[in-house]
Amino acid sequence: MDTLPERRDFNRFPIDFEIEVVSQDREGVWCMEKTTLEDVSGEGTRFLTNQADNYYLGQSLEVMIFLPGTDEVKAWMKGSATVVRIGPCSDPVAKENNQPVCVAVKLDAPLHFERDDQGI
Repeated sequence: MDTLPERRDFNRFPIDFEIEVVSQDREGVWCMEKTTLEDVSGEGTRFLTNQADNYYLGQSLEVMIFLPGTDEVKAWMKGSATVVRIGPCSDPVAKENNQPVCVAVKLDAPLHFERDDQGI
């Protein structure tokens, strides 16, 4: 029986969208990674990474979550977030030999919707 109190205000929902993460590492070098979301909740999200050394607790990130859809509409949700946890994933993909780790982030504000209107 789990006796620890639930610290989460929102449920997590598994999701398999592409995410782009832009950040500065500890040395101030800009990094960009396109990867996969593992889940989302009301306050944040968690994504897979094979570049865990680029992330640290309290780090500010810019995130862009690409929304699936047709080729005619390219849309995404964009915003800033803060790293709150880095660790093992519960995703089956993470159980392979080259195990990615999960980076959990808290969204600094609600994400805003953007789309590419150049094709219209």
